[in-house]
Parts: sequence; C-alpha cells; structure tokens
Amino acid sequence: MSLYKILLGIALSASVGVSAQDTEVPTPKKTFRNFINPDSLPLMNLRIVPIPILTSTPETGIRFGGALEYFFNAKEKDAEARGSYIHGQLTYSTLGQFEAKATWQVFTKGEKFVFRGSAGYSTYNDRFWGIGNNTVAENNYLAQDYSRIFLESRTYRLLKNQWYIGLKLDYNDVYNVVNAKPLTPDQNDVPGIYGSKTIGLGPAILYEGRDFPFSAHKGAYAEVYFARNFSFKNNPYDFNTWFLDLRKYYPLTTNSTLAFQLSSIHTTGNVPLRELPKVGGSVLMRGYFTGRFRDRSFTALQAEYRFHIWRWVYGAAFGSAGLIDDALSSYSTGNLLKAGGLGLRFLVNKKNRMFLRLDYARNSTAGGAYYIRLNEAF
Repeated sequence: MSLYKILLGIALSASVGVSAQDTEVPTPKKTFRNFINPDSLPLMNLRIVPIPILTSTPETGIRFGGALEYFFNAKEKDAEARGSYIHGQLTYSTLGQFEAKATWQVFTKGEKFVFRGSAGYSTYNDRFWGIGNNTVAENNYLAQDYSRIFLESRTYRLLKNQWYIGLKLDYNDVYNVVNAKPLTPDQNDVPGIYGSKTIGLGPAILYEGRDFPFSAHKGAYAEVYFARNFSFKNNPYDFNTWFLDLRKYYPLTTNSTLAFQLSSIHTTGNVPLRELPKVGGSVLMRGYFTGRFRDRSFTALQAEYRFHIWRWVYGAAFGSAGLIDDALSSYSTGNLLKAGGLGLRFLVNKKNRMFLRLDYARNSTAGGAYYIRLNEAF
C-alpha cells in the first residue's frame, strides 16, 4: 500500500467530498480505489461518512477515536457556496483525555449566513507555569486534571461584499479540578485555579474573503469581536474580552502561497485562569505547549510559506513572534517570544483544498513539538 493511502486512512481523509455534481460529469463508482483518490472523492455522492481519527499534539499525546463527517456546498441557482462541514467525534488520548465534541462551519445558500462554533465535553491534563513572563522553570509546572463543558458559537449575517455582522456566545464550565501537588500561596490566589464557570456574549464582525476556508490560496480574512462575560450566582467572574484576527494570503504561483496572520486578544476585569490569553498550541505560536505563558493581553504575528513538492505532497515553512503581558501598554521587546518550524501537507480533498498537516516546531525558550492535524493552522 502506498504512503499516500496509509496517510489518508490515518488522517481521516475520506471525510470530504460531497455535494451534487453537474450531470455531465460521471459519478465514480464507490470503490476503495476511488474512495481514497482526492480527484474522485469530491465527485462521489457521499453525505455522512464514518472515519477513524488519529492526531497528535504535546497537550494531548496521541489522540484516537472515531467521527462522523458531513461536508457540503450549499447551492442557490447556479451559484455554489464555499465548503461547509459539520463534524462530530469521540476520542481518547494516550494521556487519558476523553472528548466528545461537535464542530461546524456552515455557509448557507448565497452565503447570506455563516455559522461557526464548537461544543462538547472533555477531560484534560493541563500544565500551569504561572502568569506573566516570569514563570517557573520548564519542568516545574503544576499539573492539573479537570473536566470541561463548553460552547463557542458565532452567527453572522451578510451585509455586503463578504462583510458580515453577528453575535458571539461562549459558555465554559471547568470543574473537578485535581492538582498533582499542593498549591503555593501565590497559586492559591489565582482566580479560577479550582475551576470556573463563564458566560460571554457580544457583537462580532467578519470579513470572509478567502477562496478556500480550509486552506486559503488567496484572499483575506478578518474577525473582530467583543464579549461581555457576566457574573451570576456562585460565579464571581465578571470580565471583558476583545479579539482581533487578521489574515492575508498571497498566491506566489498556482501551487504556492505566502500567508500572514496577526492575532491579538485582551481581557480586563476578574478573569479566571482558563479564560486568560495564552501562548502555544497547534494553531498560533506552534512549538510552545498551550498555556506555557498566560496573561491578560497577548499579541502574535505569524507567517507561513506553503509550496508544492510532488503530486499530493506539499511543504511548509513557518515562523511566529509574540508578546504577552498584563496590558498592551506593558509590552516589552525584551520579552519577545519566538517559534518556527517546518511541515508537510498531504492533499486529502482536491475540490475543497483540504490537507493533512504534519508540523514540527521549536520555540525560543526550551524544546519543541510536533503536530498531526487536519487543515492548515490559519
């Protein structure tokens, strides 16, 4: 069996290819050979597809399980909306983490509405190094286990010219927190160290100018929102969140792209630990463990060059830099965090430009990380 078929099976690549096709294009037979072919898959009349899951990040270890995928393109007369998906999964990781999660990104007919979000339940193994830039040493973190119920939803209505206005809703309940060792007096004073429950609501603005939402080749993207998080019975956490995400994609050739992203998030008020902006993960500042640094304000810039290598194989080189502190006015270049790395991309759906992503990244403080994920980081 070829490397492509192995990677495709591991990475859920059979998950995409849907929507009715032009009657002049013959529908391929539902054979195994066509099922794993990125050229044939989009033409098959598949709707809901059960698939295996295998991903890996430093935060989760190797995560495995199963999912149901539904990919489609809403149609209005002769116009077809960009790719939409609804995804449900059950997974378990080698670090003992369980997750039941649904995610969605839906463009309605004529792209008049956009719905995005995720919801579910998970158990998680976290690490806490402290707040701010002066944290404990890399191996002196506080290990925490907890359970979480969450909902993150954004609903947008088209204004004109790919600009949308909408509403953001967040619910996050962190409970059953178990600490691996007794807390220090400083740790004990951190808001939300024993768990938290938050509800946030606010306006949001979106510009969706990418040609392919899963892996853009050209275009631009912008999202801005404000969320007011309310205190309520047995919940003292009353705070505000401002968020900015700007992306630009430059097509250098038909198979290469130079992409940039600026992301900035700021909080004020009584912010619990899990709601503080944080450095690291598989999306922004790859190479850092998620939460290696946390504080009230975080801004980062990343760039990535994506290029074709051979047939369905692509490559990527990326780098990022960021600042985190208690406020935007407190930023200092002396605390600049840096990370970068290389990656491979394997095309798993040609029509919607979906890739399996394998990345290795290192950071400027200590160590590095590898990631196996579906779709680009941004």
